[in-house]
This record gives sequence, C-alpha cells and structure tokens, in this order.
Amino acid sequence: MSEHKYFFDKESLHELGLSLWKIRQDRRLYLHQLEKQSKIPAKIIDGIETGRSFHYGAARKLIRFYGKKLRLSLDE
Repeated sequence: MSEHKYFFDKESLHELGLSLWKIRQDRRLYLHQLEKQSKIPAKIIDGIETGRSFHYGAARKLIRFYGKKLRLSLDE
C-alpha cells in the first residue's frame, strides 16, 4: 500500500485555501452557489478553503473557474 505524500506543506495548503476563500467572498458567492456553478461538491470546496484537506484536481478546477493561475516559488 502506498502512502500519499503531498508536495505542499500544511501552511502552503492553508494559504492557498485562504486565497480561494477570499476570492469566493469577493465574488459574493455562497458555498452552495459555487458548488452548483463549479460542479465541485461543497464538502470538498470547504476542505480546500479551510486547509483541512487537499484535492489536487478540485483545487485546480477552482483556480481555473476563478480565471486565476497558481504560481509556485521555492523558499528556504
């Protein structure tokens, strides 16, 4: 059985989630509205926004839905 390893640390996932939450708030979208428009289950969106869970495909889809790009950087 293989173990899931994430490329991002918890802090980075939390920052990404917070950024996505802020975009949703700026657009005045309720979670159920975003679920319907993006076709991503609210439970998954909530997990991503709160940093409690990470679903790569769903996060990528949300980023595209918002018309944004994800930029990575290497830090010490």
